[in-house]
Amino acid sequence: MKFERLNTQKHDRKDFDCGVIAFNLYLQQFANQDQKRGLTRVYVLAKQQQIIGYYSICAHSVPTDQLPDNTRLGRYSEAPFLLLGRLAVDKRYQGQGFGDALIFHVFSITNEAAEKIGTLGIIVDAKNEKAADFYEKFGFKPLSASKNRLVLPFSMITKLL
Repeated sequence: MKFERLNTQKHDRKDFDCGVIAFNLYLQQFANQDQKRGLTRVYVLAKQQQIIGYYSICAHSVPTDQLPDNTRLGRYSEAPFLLLGRLAVDKRYQGQGFGDALIFHVFSITNEAAEKIGTLGIIVDAKNEKAADFYEKFGFKPLSASKNRLVLPFSMITKLL
């Protein structure tokens, strides 16, 4: 198994089923288009052509008035973050730690990006409370605008790595 960018010539997207239709459809029909247009990057954890799990990540900005109170940015009205758009594990592999492996790969990619560009951390929109609980176990905190929009500051990412 290894992490790599989604490659439609190599990876079997049709066989992937995480149990969430929207996440399956994204991988099968839209992920490659979004990558080609430069909107996002999609990484897969794969065993040859079989996709075990995937996530998408892209640049994003967040209004500073939605950030936790301990984040002080002076006069800036927007703050740079990376957006974890989707994270999913095929049903055949759920409950085996692959979600944790995917999130730590996200942390690694974020760490690499932060060495080259400015970013304050990761934002994620959890699909439901179960997903929010998954992210919160890594230290993600809800933003003031929504309980399922969560943030993890870069300082926490370096501690986790």
